[in-house]
Amino acid sequence: MIKKIKFVCFAFIAFFSAITFACSDQAPQVLEIAFNDTVSKPWKWKENGNYVGPFLDVMQEVANRSGIKITLNPLPWKRVLAEMKAGVMDGFIGGYKTPEREIFADFLDTPICWTTISVFVRKGNEFPFHSIDYLYGKKIGIVRGYSTSNEFDIAWKNGKITVIELGSYESLVKMLDADRLDGIAGATSTIQAHFINMKRMNRFVNLPHLIIGPKPIYICLSKNSKILNRQDLIAKMNKAIRDMEKDQSFEKISQKYGYDKCIVFGCP
Repeated sequence: MIKKIKFVCFAFIAFFSAITFACSDQAPQVLEIAFNDTVSKPWKWKENGNYVGPFLDVMQEVANRSGIKITLNPLPWKRVLAEMKAGVMDGFIGGYKTPEREIFADFLDTPICWTTISVFVRKGNEFPFHSIDYLYGKKIGIVRGYSTSNEFDIAWKNGKITVIELGSYESLVKMLDADRLDGIAGATSTIQAHFINMKRMNRFVNLPHLIIGPKPIYICLSKNSKILNRQDLIAKMNKAIRDMEKDQSFEKISQKYGYDKCIVFGCP
């Protein structure tokens, strides 16, 4: 009788252990995905206190097609990079691929966006601009923590360009409109979207020479975070983006917010 009870108990435990294992094996991963908390139309912005926009929709669709769950975390850009290095964040969306970042991050093969970096000035205050040295002696505003170009950063470090860092594009536009800057540098489409939203489109022009562009923007995963089946997941995420391109998901996401696909994601 005792042996029978022991056998029944063992079978009971084994049955529920198998169920628990199966359920845990099938449960999707939950990844912490960071993004820059700067308001950057037409990519992402706040509505009713929550971030919305095409970039976040793309990330969610990639996650859905890859069989994972995600939590999206808005953070200052320097903190995004620091937490990626530390493995606190599993990934980020909306960043450039650089040799420094490739040390701690696996970038997906397919970019989600192509962007250009321009210099904007007040109408009537245009000046020749064919290379970075044309900005020498100028006061140029950028969003704090953003990378512009290596050449620009070197000129800034060496004191050739006076760079003013502010926390948002809106603040940059206001400062340029008040004639307190010679120009502002940043993502072309984002700055133009802010001009439109602030009803100041006719007050500014972008100088014809691009600082950068078109340049790809990616989703990446931290090499230091504890992601299960990393390479398999990266393959699934790459396939998801390729499939989204084929079925025109990028066009549909852009149109949802009233934008043309090329304005949001670029047409390289």
